[in-house]
Amino acid sequence: GCLFKFWVADWFAQLNNKMDGDLKKIRLIGQYMIEIWKAIGMNMQNVRFLWASDEINAHADEYWTLVMDIARINNLSRIQRCCTIMGRKDTDEMSAAQIFYPCMQAADVFFLKAD
Repeated sequence: GCLFKFWVADWFAQLNNKMDGDLKKIRLIGQYMIEIWKAIGMNMQNVRFLWASDEINAHADEYWTLVMDIARINNLSRIQRCCTIMGRKDTDEMSAAQIFYPCMQAADVFFLKAD
């Protein structure tokens, strides 16, 4: 089998202003969602729940280097076009924090060694 890494994207929810950006509320909802997965019978043997904020903080040098590299090689208009992943239009006004979102999401693929 394989190991399924379930990325609980608390910082991403905060960047997208979910629950008014209140990280405590976001984490509570994340814990609730984990319990839902367990309650519906998800086999937990090969599942690991990873909180984005915890993992990023624990490996900050590695993670933020990836984010910065992605941000450096892409221009702002390309990043704005990617913001549709947040449910936004590329023409929507966004906070500076929301510009991080696509760079972080792209970095996640490499950081989590997804294949």
